[in-house]
Amino acid sequence: MSNNSSEINLKAFEELSGLTFIIPSQQRGYKWTPKNVKELLKDLWEFSKQGNKNMYCLQPIAVVKHEERKYEVLDGQQRLTTLFLLYKYLTQKNAYTFEFERDNNESNNNRWDFLTAIDKKEKLDDSQIDRFYITKAYETIKDAFEKEPHEIFPGPEKDNPKKVFEDLLKATRELKSVQVIWYETPKEKTHETFRNLNSGKISLSNSDLIKGLLLNRVNGLPSEHHNMVARQLEEMEQVLNQNKFWFMLSHEEPKHPYTRMDLLYNIVANASEEEVRIDYRTSFRWFAENDNGNLLEKWKQVRHTFLRLYDLYTDTYTYHYIGFLTYHHKGDTIKRIYKLIEENEKYSKQRFVSQLRTSIQQIVNPNKEREIKDYSYSNNSANELRDLLLLHNVETLLQRYQTLKDSKQYQLQYEFEQFPFEVLYKQNWDIEHIASRTDNSLRNEKEWTNWLKSIEADYPSYFNFDGDINEDSLKAKIQRYKINFEKEKNKNNFNQLYEVIIRYNEEETLGNESIKEDEKDNIGNLVLLDKHSNRSYKNALFPQKRKAIITADGLGANVETRQFIPLCTMQCFTKAYNKENNVKLNAWTKADAEAYIEDIKEKLSKYFTNKKEQDNELY
Repeated sequence: MSNNSSEINLKAFEELSGLTFIIPSQQRGYKWTPKNVKELLKDLWEFSKQGNKNMYCLQPIAVVKHEERKYEVLDGQQRLTTLFLLYKYLTQKNAYTFEFERDNNESNNNRWDFLTAIDKKEKLDDSQIDRFYITKAYETIKDAFEKEPHEIFPGPEKDNPKKVFEDLLKATRELKSVQVIWYETPKEKTHETFRNLNSGKISLSNSDLIKGLLLNRVNGLPSEHHNMVARQLEEMEQVLNQNKFWFMLSHEEPKHPYTRMDLLYNIVANASEEEVRIDYRTSFRWFAENDNGNLLEKWKQVRHTFLRLYDLYTDTYTYHYIGFLTYHHKGDTIKRIYKLIEENEKYSKQRFVSQLRTSIQQIVNPNKEREIKDYSYSNNSANELRDLLLLHNVETLLQRYQTLKDSKQYQLQYEFEQFPFEVLYKQNWDIEHIASRTDNSLRNEKEWTNWLKSIEADYPSYFNFDGDINEDSLKAKIQRYKINFEKEKNKNNFNQLYEVIIRYNEEETLGNESIKEDEKDNIGNLVLLDKHSNRSYKNALFPQKRKAIITADGLGANVETRQFIPLCTMQCFTKAYNKENNVKLNAWTKADAEAYIEDIKEKLSKYFTNKKEQDNELY
């Protein structure tokens, strides 16, 4: 082991025989309850019955070497003590030795002498808190074997639990055995490691353990492979840390103690989500069961899996389709990706892409009975609308790519044009109405006042009225309701003012070209927008939204304020869909909505027709 780096190893329990463990005075005493002890015994018993499992691996034991066969325990005192008690009961021998630093400063409290004589105690010793818990733990072990064996160790009468447990504890690493994860840190890092372990700043993640196992000098990979594996690990970690790559595969950031590398390891180990949830070190155990020296082969599987996923990432079509499916499905990520890899290896590229499209069709048009024009808030959930609008963005990008991919200009201009799925998780997304509805979501005086100020700034003519404010015209009502609102700023007064301004904007400015109120929840008036932007634009009139969105996504925005605006959302507000000569830039009209719907129909036609894709279609 190097002088400045920690090393991870595996040790069978029998390899601890004859060692001395120093327990520093700053560590708390033994605190395992009967429940903790019974859980360990049950786990060991279940492991003994699993013919496909060669090792039972305990939580890491963190130590620092003081001298030959003498180690200070930084973490793991509870586990070492419980195993000591179990071995003591089974054999009446001491598995190893403890030195308690506190014993040097306290009279009549020699914990080691107490432990060595624990099998002689006839009753519970509650004279000291440590003695109480240790005696209780030993009694729990004794009762499990002598009073209630069938409760703890279910099975045939001929089973001999004592013999089973003794064999497990005495077995070498090559046999079915109890093992510990041995985390040895350099002496000069003792205090730093202890502080970090206890503050929660570090704990050995599953990835740490696997890396340590692979590169370990004792029972890891052959030394000639260490440099290669270390380089590959670094490369894979760097790619997984790219959010574009990660969020193509996963809908959430892993939470401690999980890491992004764990996804690869769990896939290769064929671990289920449930197994990983119960024990985050599931894939480490799979690696550690190094049957027939096949650790290198297991690593090659990890590398192969990574390269498969990277191929899917670098292909424009599979990147977008898998990213869409990941966003929609919030279930078992491991199982889903395992299936993806399996199908990718089974089918041709074209067939695989077709399979992905079929999966998408089952989401947006499951019964093949839906029509684009029928999508609305009254017919669909917000999630269904989000799926449809996201898919429209995806297919728009893909069709642009298909048309222009051979163009040198396109390659220069759009080399990195991918839908950034990571922003769907980093931000919350809303369905925004392009033309504002008459009913409003403004909630308080500040929001009411700010909205009115923005309208007055952008549309001063709406408020220029010299006639009788009591007449029935919309412009007179604007003036009258504005006076009422300024006198008493309540919700009712604001709603009156808001509604008449929206009506004036639509009827006087647009006339028959305006979108009717009962049509504003239809797909032709809906776009995808992040909640931050949506909150700042909500209830604004079209020209205001247009200006704000173009500015947010354009050169006028700096790095800190720039917002991601989905391509199709931007094309709505820049009037890209309406090809007529007399396009009105200051409003969202019926013609705009119809052109928008037609584009969605065209882009998503493969999902909303019963026609089979042509065999000669490339993708």
